[in-house]
Amino acid sequence: MTDLASLKQALRAAIDDCRPDGTYDDAGIDRVHGLIEQLLPLNPTPRPLDHQDVVESPWISHFAQFGPKHTAGKPIQHVTSLRLQSFNAFPDLPVKTLEISQEIRIDGAHYNNVVEVETPDGAHHARIITWGRYAISPDTPQRYAVEFYAVELVPPDGVSADALRAQFGLEADAPLRRELKPPRVHSDVVYCDADMRINYGSLGGVYVLNRLHRPGKSVQFPG
Repeated sequence: MTDLASLKQALRAAIDDCRPDGTYDDAGIDRVHGLIEQLLPLNPTPRPLDHQDVVESPWISHFAQFGPKHTAGKPIQHVTSLRLQSFNAFPDLPVKTLEISQEIRIDGAHYNNVVEVETPDGAHHARIITWGRYAISPDTPQRYAVEFYAVELVPPDGVSADALRAQFGLEADAPLRRELKPPRVHSDVVYCDADMRINYGSLGGVYVLNRLHRPGKSVQFPG
């Protein structure tokens, strides 16, 4: 096994070695961060600007630290609200996240966040798509500058828009797609290979994602 493969295996094991609720103690977070730092010099895609096809894919979050402090971390599956998941576009109604994924597509410069959610009682499901566009500058070849311009609550197959509104506590005439005043954020792709991507977010977040080999949920991918 190569050093790179061993480090990736160790990182995934450290991510999986969390508390039962999906959170980490300080030693666990430090272990994850230390392994990430060891991986970065081995990055086979140091200039994503020149290899956007490597970054293009649906990706699923394996580790997500949403801020610069250890206490800012949350498990992938956690109770949150539609407001927090939508840049305040939807009301402050409780939901539980089940899966956090991201879809990056060169055609259209898509940088879309896709979150599978359910009502707190687990009875009803929906998908939140936050639609984004990216740009990369030669001056910062790892940095995806992103504008999120719309957010949409999508019902599962067989569920009508009206039923979805009732299930999640929205008003009967509430729009399920809402335009955003694009917040300007960025995400640095500091590591990317055939099956793993590591990003540092502009708000201090640290993310480890695994490549998905499935159709896109927000956009179509070639092949």
